[in-house]
Amino acid sequence: LQRKINWICLEPGSVVITSQSVDATFKPQFEQVILGKTVIRSTNLDDQLAKELMQCSKEINEFNTVIGNTMCTLDFYEGQARLDGAICLYVEEEKLQYLKAAYDAGVRNIEMESSVFAALCNLSGVRAAVVCVTLLNRLEGDQISSSHDVLVEYQQRPQKLVGHFIKKCLGKV
Repeated sequence: LQRKINWICLEPGSVVITSQSVDATFKPQFEQVILGKTVIRSTNLDDQLAKELMQCSKEINEFNTVIGNTMCTLDFYEGQARLDGAICLYVEEEKLQYLKAAYDAGVRNIEMESSVFAALCNLSGVRAAVVCVTLLNRLEGDQISSSHDVLVEYQQRPQKLVGHFIKKCLGKV
């Protein structure tokens, strides 16, 4: 299990259980160069584990939770279609078109770590999930406007969900 904090196209504070990590072209793969050769690895995550986590969210019933794809990018600004970076060679219309295409491809969250995590767990035969919380709706802007206290509460949501899952597995719920 991995807990991350990131965003896309949902109400802030929504929890995303990742079904697969996709690259910036919406493919479920992690591309790595090893010994000068490109190696492509699958970034699918454990479907059953995602369903079990979703059931736990229903049991908690404290926050919106969805299962969807997480887009893993190589950087925080252009790779995530942000307009607020030092370099931005596209306009808002292009950004919105891209984010809508991402949404249509099942993307509900954007971050920078899930693909390598998913690929290595697949390679190792480890059941894994990525559980994130959205901080803002990227169709409405690039800047987080929530207060510190609200963000702290949002950050605890994936932990609550994963904690409930662990307790359930241990027979403590």
